[in-house]
Amino acid sequence: MQIESSEFSWNSENGVFHFDGAPALLFWDNAFEIFLSTIMEISGPDASNAVFETTGFRMGLLVNDYYQNRFSIEEIIKKYSEIYSSAGWGNVTITAFNKDKQTVTVRLKNSWEHRIFQSLNPNQSAVLLPSHWAGVFSGLFKEKMWYELTKSQTRGDEYDELNIFVSDHTPHQSVHELARGKETKYITELETMVENRTKELSTLIRHLSTPVMPVMKGILAIPLIGKFNEERFEDLLQKGLQEFSERRASYLLLDLTGISEFDQFIIFRLQELVKAIELIGGECVLVGINPDLSVQIIQSGVDLKDIHTFATLEQGIEYAIEALGYRIEKQP
Repeated sequence: MQIESSEFSWNSENGVFHFDGAPALLFWDNAFEIFLSTIMEISGPDASNAVFETTGFRMGLLVNDYYQNRFSIEEIIKKYSEIYSSAGWGNVTITAFNKDKQTVTVRLKNSWEHRIFQSLNPNQSAVLLPSHWAGVFSGLFKEKMWYELTKSQTRGDEYDELNIFVSDHTPHQSVHELARGKETKYITELETMVENRTKELSTLIRHLSTPVMPVMKGILAIPLIGKFNEERFEDLLQKGLQEFSERRASYLLLDLTGISEFDQFIIFRLQELVKAIELIGGECVLVGINPDLSVQIIQSGVDLKDIHTFATLEQGIEYAIEALGYRIEKQP
């Protein structure tokens, strides 16, 4: 069957349909709509647009490869309108063609892409067919070419119009940009997760590293373990004062048994805590002063004569109990 310049033939016995001598397929618009909507549903809007652009561009290169050796450029330009119209791709008109400047203007009306997207997403501008024509003329001019959509039926124009020109942009770049965008998004999400998890762990570590333990009514104890920096001492100061005030305690026992090093920084910050507790009507007692630690304190030249100190936590507790007017007696 001959329709304008295109030839259609069927071989019912083998179930094969040919269009201009090449095997082809026939689809209802609704069937192709399902195919495209499935891609959009699975891939999402950004990825599906990249898929449509890349597919359209490659299809354009394929069409050009098939026809370029059968006709001259001028003949192809004339025949394309008939070929695409006969194939059900809508009305295609090449309104401007400049071989020297390698520019083309194509007008599309009632295209299958517009028909389908009117049902799927009325706000979706043409993507596949414009990139398809960029592929067609990329092959024809043997140059990298891309398009600009100057008129769109989606925006209320009577037809889609696209200018095609030489450009460094290719659909492959869109795919790479999409991949880089997803990679960047994944890295950002991962960094956020790590940052949040780090904050959670830091909070947990601070909580565990400076536990405030109630000994009995009026007496609290805080074991100091490991090395202390500015952040840990600030947390110790805030937590110690808060717990001391809320529990209405009178004595705070600071257990130095777990302190690995005792230097001027630690001494200075401990003195701050001692003074702060005094200001709210309490008293700090230093316990866990072993021989090595006592030597370090003496060598540092710090005067602790106004602070009660004890070798063990037990001694410090006994001191605080007696100071509160209690007495420990063994049951008979």
